[in-house]
Amino acid sequence: MLTLLNSLLLNFSLLIATLLFAFLPLRRVERISPNSSLQVRLAIGCIAGLIGALLIFNSISYDVAKIDLRLVALVTAYFYGGLVSGSITMLFIIGARFAVTPAGEYQGLILTTLICVALLVTATIYRRFAAQRMKDYLVLLGTGIAYSLPALYLLTNTFERFLEIAFVYIIVIMIGGYVTYRFLQELRKHFLFVHTQQELALTDGLTQLGNRRKLDETLAEYAQNGTVFSVLILDLDHFKSINDTYGHEGGDVVLRQLSHLLQSYCPEQGVVGRYGGEEFVLLLPDVPLRQAERLGERIRSACADQHFVYKEHSVFHVTLSLGAASSDQASTVFVTVQKADLALYEAKQTGRNRVVCYRDPLL
Repeated sequence: MLTLLNSLLLNFSLLIATLLFAFLPLRRVERISPNSSLQVRLAIGCIAGLIGALLIFNSISYDVAKIDLRLVALVTAYFYGGLVSGSITMLFIIGARFAVTPAGEYQGLILTTLICVALLVTATIYRRFAAQRMKDYLVLLGTGIAYSLPALYLLTNTFERFLEIAFVYIIVIMIGGYVTYRFLQELRKHFLFVHTQQELALTDGLTQLGNRRKLDETLAEYAQNGTVFSVLILDLDHFKSINDTYGHEGGDVVLRQLSHLLQSYCPEQGVVGRYGGEEFVLLLPDVPLRQAERLGERIRSACADQHFVYKEHSVFHVTLSLGAASSDQASTVFVTVQKADLALYEAKQTGRNRVVCYRDPLL
């Protein structure tokens, strides 16, 4: 009995440890399901297949039977990755079963193949009426157990021995399946929590745009990848008078409305963020300076035409000053931002409500 418990503990430890390290690459996938991308489903199939193979190589000897948790790996692969993942895992399991099968004794290999195929066919039919819930996971696991019991019966000489082995087998598989499902769900919750906290750390609380840290990280990525980009820095004109007239709450309303406008004009690959106060930044990868200037002019014009509304106050307008620069004009990405800031300062000094591109004083 002690040997059996040690083997069970080894198998469960192997299952949990491999699940933890193997699924780390998928932690950023928002939702893992049979509708995930093909790349994700292939990864799930390979991961679960490797786990299934390891479990077969470390099977638990009990009486005349060798019990392992390969069924848990197969059901998990299908449950989270559908037929593609399940089929890949099945191939891994059959390959591992072949590797441990003595020459000429292929009865167990044939039964393993039949059980896997029957389970995948049944799961495909059942999926039409099921969702990704624990009940459905356990139903699939129970189906796999039901298909496995005839194979266990063939290994035994008496019905009493079959009942004893079947009882141990069912308990081991159901506990293994339950632990696996709960572990993956909790692991997913943890990854989502960490991801949410990371996103919050990079998000401005007022406007929900990226904050300065997000912008700095993006600039660092541009530097690492050698990305050519342009930058627009914009600042609300006479923002202090808006706060004085409408209060800080009114100023916050203006900042939020402006953030929506900027998001609508920001290209798909661009990044828009709040740099601080009433200052915003647009990072525009692979956009030349002239194109950035034209975009800045459209933003300036749209802002000047927009009707800003705050409570019972009458409609009012605000204007923007913008500075633009290109990474072609600077030695580093952060110098590019500094030059755009100089261009913004010039726009402020020459009348506001305009776009100014940085010009090298030596040219």
